[in-house]
Amino acid sequence: MQLVKHVQRGGCRLAMSIGLVVLGVTVASAAPTSLSLSDAVQIGLRNNPKIDIALEQCMQGQGVVTQTESGYLPTVSVEGAMSQVYVDGLEPEDQDSVLYGGIKLSQLIYDFGKTTGAIDASGFSVLASESFLHQYIQDVVLDVRAAYYTVLKERRLVEVAQEAISNYSQHLYRAERYYKAGVRTRIDVTNAKVNLSNAKLNLVKAQSEYKSSRVALEQALGQKPYNGEYKLLDSKAALSNLAVEKPAAPSVLDDLLSVAYDQRADMRQLKYLAQASESNITEAEGGFFPSINAVAGYDGYSTDLTSLPNTWNIGVALSWEIFSGFQTEGKIAEAKAQFREVQASTRQLEQGITKEVTESYLRAIENRDSVDLADESLGLSEENLQLANGRYEAGLGDLLEFNDAQLNLTTAQSNLVENYYDYLISLARVEYTSGVTRGLSAV
Repeated sequence: MQLVKHVQRGGCRLAMSIGLVVLGVTVASAAPTSLSLSDAVQIGLRNNPKIDIALEQCMQGQGVVTQTESGYLPTVSVEGAMSQVYVDGLEPEDQDSVLYGGIKLSQLIYDFGKTTGAIDASGFSVLASESFLHQYIQDVVLDVRAAYYTVLKERRLVEVAQEAISNYSQHLYRAERYYKAGVRTRIDVTNAKVNLSNAKLNLVKAQSEYKSSRVALEQALGQKPYNGEYKLLDSKAALSNLAVEKPAAPSVLDDLLSVAYDQRADMRQLKYLAQASESNITEAEGGFFPSINAVAGYDGYSTDLTSLPNTWNIGVALSWEIFSGFQTEGKIAEAKAQFREVQASTRQLEQGITKEVTESYLRAIENRDSVDLADESLGLSEENLQLANGRYEAGLGDLLEFNDAQLNLTTAQSNLVENYYDYLISLARVEYTSGVTRGLSAV
């Protein structure tokens, strides 16, 4: 699998990789100018600047982790100097050129949770950034899927308009033939021409909507694939088979809610931020206690002065800030307030998730049932048009009866197309709101 972003460091790259594996994103196309849904998602992720921003923020967090982890590693410093030294009272060697070199080492032994808290806080912040990255990935996937399905819907509606033109053209031919034979009046021919003209106008409108939907898709993708010479892959099912081949309905609502509370990226982000806030409290409370370090050093001199001998030292140092002007108390209060804020935000998000998942679920069920009803209406409309055609040819039916039957058929076809692709979009939204994105091949 080709990754959207190639990052050479740590968890952010891994998070991006896992996110794409979960989405099932691939880059294989059936033909050079064919664009599958997976292709479209891949292109959208590759070109979306929000992904770059979230990825770099994640990388910044990893840099902070490296900084905080350095607190448990030894610090080594080397220094050197050259100077002319004069020592008052020493004869005759009271001055000399001196070369100095020194090395110092310090290793933290224990600081009562300050460094540990900082490391934990930065680690949880990185996990929150990774969840933020996953959220952007899911945002892009939803936008692309919705735009992709909309293009497919508009393309099918163009086909519906073309079929209506074909039917009206055949009726015009038949009306003209009957008129010449003296079976029908001139008004039938005129009316048939009007209906054909209106059908052509509807086709122009449908084609315009189709072009606009392609523009919206290209905006979601961030580019125009194949310089605009592409065709979206779609199910080859006829309209009469769409209801049969529609994807399965979403899971039980309670199951979706349970998954959403646990799996949604924004919920995971708040959980990690809460853990980071708790670690910040631990770090701040460590300010009340001392830091204990092991220290060692060596000082060497190149000189004839006997007052500057080479020395070395090793020991344990304790540093305790007895009073900091209530700075520690302020840090603790700030950290605890941040923790309570995250807890409140989590409760607020849970309420929002319940609303979003419930609404998306109900809309999906509504669209699923609408597909079945539209399919039933289409079957009846097709039968009605056949009867109207037969009655018109037999001289038993009039022009209005045929026009009503044809209009009902076109309306039923349009309703089925719109409800079917709206159902696909609603399924994508159910997966998005529940935090589970799957079924990219369902087109």
